[in-house]
Amino acid sequence: MKLIKYLFIAFVATAMVSCGDDEPKNTYTRDFTMIYPQFAPGHKQISKIEQEDTKGNKIVATASYDGEHLKSVNVSTKYSTGGGNEETITFDYKNGAIICDKSIQDVTYAIEVNLLGAFTRLKDVTTERIILSLQYSYDNELEVAQTSSDFTKTTWTSGKLMNWATTTANKKDSVAYEYGDGAPLNKGGIDVVGNESFTFTKFVCAIMRNAGYFGATSAYLPTVIKKDIDHSNSEADPNAPVQLKRYNITYTFDNDGYVKRYTTNETPKYTVTYTYR
Repeated sequence: MKLIKYLFIAFVATAMVSCGDDEPKNTYTRDFTMIYPQFAPGHKQISKIEQEDTKGNKIVATASYDGEHLKSVNVSTKYSTGGGNEETITFDYKNGAIICDKSIQDVTYAIEVNLLGAFTRLKDVTTERIILSLQYSYDNELEVAQTSSDFTKTTWTSGKLMNWATTTANKKDSVAYEYGDGAPLNKGGIDVVGNESFTFTKFVCAIMRNAGYFGATSAYLPTVIKKDIDHSNSEADPNAPVQLKRYNITYTFDNDGYVKRYTTNETPKYTVTYTYR
């Protein structure tokens, strides 16, 4: 009987630890006044983003709201080969914090915002390290993002995001966009395809951008994304300038002109679907 009793106590203790690890740790407090982003008429808040590729990999990001303000983002990733991961990001506007419940490590970030409600700095409250610094134009368009290891610079023209380039100690990465004649208006304020992610995974960043926390979104939707080095010219001419591969972006809209889904002809081909509140 004693053995059964001790085994039961051990089981309860283990269960309590496991549940604690799954819950966001919100112990950070400070005096903070949140400034919420404002949007033009027609902006829609995203409730879900789903991506599935031809290999069967699937990502689902679900957003919840407290009234008009983003409350949390949950991202679940499942791989066709088995396994996956999950993370939950919770926003504490009273104390100016983001609580991250990740499978790898839980962390809390203190935020600072500009007068338009966009994040200008994220700090790890445990280590006191600045994790991310962001600079914006007068139009609240993100111009520079810097972490301890990365430096990203973006270029905008007439409200359209034209390119971004990231430099690290070991490599450079860049993406450029083409809009073409009659590029669709970005009515819902969604993130552009292949935009750079900062600190968080891409769909967490996509929902944060839709919420205005990384400044303005592109006013129009690109029809071509240029990324990945195209080596076909360099084989014929080693001195030829570096060229990026061009991938077409195809959108499907609802009756009101909001993006329902998009696909690209990258490999593997994938489709991203949006659900709004």
